Amino acid sequence: MDGHALSSGKTNPVLLKLRSSKWLIGFTVFVAAFNDGFGYGAVVPVLPFSLVQRSGVREKDVQFWLSTLLVAFGLSLTVAAPITAWAGDKLGNRRMPMILGSLLALVGTAVFCVAEAPWLLVVARVCQGASNGAVYSAGLPLIADTVGPDEVGSWMGFVFSGMTGGFLVSPFLAGIVYAKAGYVPVFILVFAALAFDLFLRIIIIEKRTMARFLSEEGQWERYNARPGESSPRLRNSSFTGNNQLESDSAEDSDRKHQSSGSSTLTGTNPDEPPKAKIPMTSGSKFNPVVWFRSAFPRMATLLSSPRLSAAVYGCFTYGTVICSFDAILPLFVNRTFGWDSQGVGLIFLALTVPALAGAAFGALSDRYGPKKASLSGFVIASVSLALLALVRDDSNVAKAGLTVLLFTLGTGMNLLLTPLAADMLYEADIIEEQNPNVFGDAGTYALVYSFLCAALGLATSVGPAWSGFMFEDINWVAAMVSLVAFCLLGGVGVFFYTGGAEAGKRVRLDEHI
Repeated sequence: MDGHALSSGKTNPVLLKLRSSKWLIGFTVFVAAFNDGFGYGAVVPVLPFSLVQRSGVREKDVQFWLSTLLVAFGLSLTVAAPITAWAGDKLGNRRMPMILGSLLALVGTAVFCVAEAPWLLVVARVCQGASNGAVYSAGLPLIADTVGPDEVGSWMGFVFSGMTGGFLVSPFLAGIVYAKAGYVPVFILVFAALAFDLFLRIIIIEKRTMARFLSEEGQWERYNARPGESSPRLRNSSFTGNNQLESDSAEDSDRKHQSSGSSTLTGTNPDEPPKAKIPMTSGSKFNPVVWFRSAFPRMATLLSSPRLSAAVYGCFTYGTVICSFDAILPLFVNRTFGWDSQGVGLIFLALTVPALAGAAFGALSDRYGPKKASLSGFVIASVSLALLALVRDDSNVAKAGLTVLLFTLGTGMNLLLTPLAADMLYEADIIEEQNPNVFGDAGTYALVYSFLCAALGLATSVGPAWSGFMFEDINWVAAMVSLVAFCLLGGVGVFFYTGGAEAGKRVRLDEHI
């Protein structure tokens, strides 16, 4: 069984079409992303104060532990992402890694709730980071499997609005709850959100699983004819009598791969005489590049795409900027304006409110192309960061300027993230079509979005560590100027390689041929 306890024998699961609908699956991934942001952001306004009051950390060491906790979260996310992607492909099931991720989030939250020692808080952050790996490397491919390419931008925007929407409300709520009721009640909010999230992850049914049930009764073709109810991957698939997608066996796939040698990487053709194999060593020297291409042909093929690499680096830039503010903004407003956890929670609203327009940003990307949308985001973000360097004194003008500039920064950041995530999918489809022997039945989606997840995880480590150093050892201005440089560098790759308005058109035309 696929874990659907509500089915038995050949009887379809209860509410099969509802539980496999793109609306419920999309909402489930949205809630998962919301809890990613909610669990992560709930402790942001609390930690600078609880580390001193609850954990006994000295005031001068608070920045170190804040950065350490964020780095632990990011590294865990980076490591967990490819593992989750691999597990989803290996199992042929993206729902199970998401359920396991939700359970890990519950464990991490429980440790955070009861622990006092700083090293235990690090353990809790590691659990949360690993859990969030499932949201991106299993949840985003699940969206891509479920909706058509003409809807990917809008749905990705919807999901990312959940992530930053969770971060929008969590610092605000957590800051107030901590100020009024204390430490533990903050985590009661997180537990409630996680329980609802786990329920949704359990009840959904993937399209591929629904297809097996319907094909058994000969209903798949009728259901598949309904517009907007299945993804191109499933529309182009057929089914055998034993309810499995018709494909080559794993052994056949391996033989194909060995015989073809991956045309992209070696330039060979199965119908042409084989060329001499490139040795992995040259004399006594080991060639790591050749070894990597031989050991990981799928990953090497994807990473050889400048367009995909530019999108991944753009997402890394997004994560670096956003997570930098997680580390330094609470301390900056506390030291400059004297604000407590409640004030910290409120100021983060300005940065995260633009996330509510995530679906609109995705629609702009679908209409005008990822390049124009994401470049606009980089420009807005760079200008906002440059002006934030001017906010330095305790005045009403400075407070108002900080609020407005954080809002425009959040707008720019969200405007660049959604188009780049969609462009990764467009490029992945092209690469997969050009290299069918490399990817086989597993496809490219999970691996591509594990790159996105790894980029965000690495950014969660780099951003706080770098900006924390610049802020503490130099000043606020230096931190802002360095982030401007990050943005400008990220925009260069997007300018040269990201797809334009035609990015998704070829995929949409193929869909109707």
